[in-house]
Amino acid sequence: MAMANNQNGIPLQALGHAPSPPQESVHSDSSPKETWGQYISRKFFSRTYLDRGLERHHITSIAFSGMVGIGLFVSSGELIAIAGPAGCVLAFVIAGLIIFGVMRSLAEMVSVRPFSGALIDFPHTYVDPALGFAVGVIYMLAQCVCTATLTASAARAAGEFTRTGPNSNQDVRLGDLDRDRKGGIIAGLWIITFCSNIFGVRIYGTLERVVKWVKLLFIVFLCLLMIIISTDVGDQKPDSASAQKHARRNHNGTYALPPSFRWTGYKGVSHPKLDGHETCTMLAMFACMGGDYAIVTAGEAARPRNDLPIAARFMYMVPIGFYILTSFLVGFNVDYFDKDLYHPYAANNTDLPHSPFTVAVRHTNIRALPNVLNAFFLFSAYTAANTCLYISSRTAFALAQLYGNKFVQKWIGRTNRGLTPVGAVIFCSVLGLLAFLGLIYDDYNQSILSLSSFFTGSVGCVYASECIAFIRFKAGLDRLGSQDVFSRDDPAYEQKHYRASWQPLCAWFGLGGCSLIIFTSGWPAIYLLSERESLAEGIKAPKYLIFDVIGAYIGPLLFLCLYLGYKVYHETSSRSLADFEDSYFLPEFDGEAAPANVGIRDWKYRVREVWSLIK
Repeated sequence: MAMANNQNGIPLQALGHAPSPPQESVHSDSSPKETWGQYISRKFFSRTYLDRGLERHHITSIAFSGMVGIGLFVSSGELIAIAGPAGCVLAFVIAGLIIFGVMRSLAEMVSVRPFSGALIDFPHTYVDPALGFAVGVIYMLAQCVCTATLTASAARAAGEFTRTGPNSNQDVRLGDLDRDRKGGIIAGLWIITFCSNIFGVRIYGTLERVVKWVKLLFIVFLCLLMIIISTDVGDQKPDSASAQKHARRNHNGTYALPPSFRWTGYKGVSHPKLDGHETCTMLAMFACMGGDYAIVTAGEAARPRNDLPIAARFMYMVPIGFYILTSFLVGFNVDYFDKDLYHPYAANNTDLPHSPFTVAVRHTNIRALPNVLNAFFLFSAYTAANTCLYISSRTAFALAQLYGNKFVQKWIGRTNRGLTPVGAVIFCSVLGLLAFLGLIYDDYNQSILSLSSFFTGSVGCVYASECIAFIRFKAGLDRLGSQDVFSRDDPAYEQKHYRASWQPLCAWFGLGGCSLIIFTSGWPAIYLLSERESLAEGIKAPKYLIFDVIGAYIGPLLFLCLYLGYKVYHETSSRSLADFEDSYFLPEFDGEAAPANVGIRDWKYRVREVWSLIK
């Protein structure tokens, strides 16, 4: 089961030397007639490698677009409702620190092994092939689920538009779309997503670049808008946050909230504030995940050793920084007791405008902006779903090549003449039809909530596995250094690879944070189930709380079953540190120019490097 250094035949493309395409077979009159299956296989599943056509700005665009979905615009409302504005900002800071530890580990490993399917390769090579298999399958499923969740969220946003009512001071919702119309929107978005992923990675990367700039500019607009509203520009209504700030102490609402920093709304509750910290961090993690998308592009990066480490080190900081800033600003304009904020455990969380930005704008007399914001939220959710399909298809492609049988390798582990893994895109698109589960329940959006929890728990398992892989990766290098063979501290290593500082402390911190999220993600729902009789009214039905618990833990349980099942069936064993020596030396990539040492460059070089991430 050892992975060869020329895994999948793909690394040669890092040098710009794509393997020669297979020769078309010429059928003579005496040759057996080609079947339809053989014809399709020859036309659409004839290559075994990807197109290394992504530049640095394409890579960062894919990562940014995937990270900025609906989480920033909805999760921030959940956090404000649970913990107030300060708690919301703190949750994003803690989640960002956990992501920081994970991404620094990934950045160094991908600078050494920039393979297609790098997230699978690291645990496969440095821990156990069974762990690589579990990571690949659960990561692919999580991204397919995320595609479905975001598509369903986009369809739901289509029903949040308003018009001016008979009273000019009121906005009237156009009403929820019926199931047929919502299903039509989901189907239409699914078709557009599928088409955008089969026309080649260069076109896809260009589209993502446009999407990145649209999102960047709109987030800047949101920040400016929140500043304007907080200065009382825009003719505040009497029910605005600033007008309600004196009424908070006497508020006796019944909206159900999980254990929190502040008063929870429960009768007779005396619960430690730690649960509020954990609950908020778990919700913030869903929004902050996605920096790893830069690593998934390893098989299609034109200059992987130059571009992937810097993209992995810095690009995730841009959206997380915006999360913290926008949450801080919107907190001045939204009362955390506002009935229109999203309450995931409340019985009446269906027919409300959930985004805190929309809530803040509706408390002013700026009439057209709520619909403008909602249109952008729809766009943001859809484009993030599009990115998730790209990520899941590339993961399925690498998984099929490394672990699949001949049938799976032939249909999913192959690319067409344009070097697009059409089979993997089709396979993951079919799983993306889970978005139609959002039509089952009219109340609670329970399908969306449960699928989101599955994503968070599953990707948390992947992040924890990558941190373990880095700890083993570094231990192997330390062993070589103790034998005077090769050291991570050698100038030759730093000249060719990225050397992450504060390691393995960052990896251990990332591992601990992800483990905490995995084990405690279902605690709020379990607590509400166990204490339901003593709590205030307004909490959603027990069956939906049970779905919350299942969604939180089904991902980690499936991950464990995949790992143990593969390990027992194939009788794999953990890698020995002595087996790692060849994994650090990959001559296939030596033709690529070595990354410049930023430490000897002036400030102009640093500015150019930062701009290369954003442009």
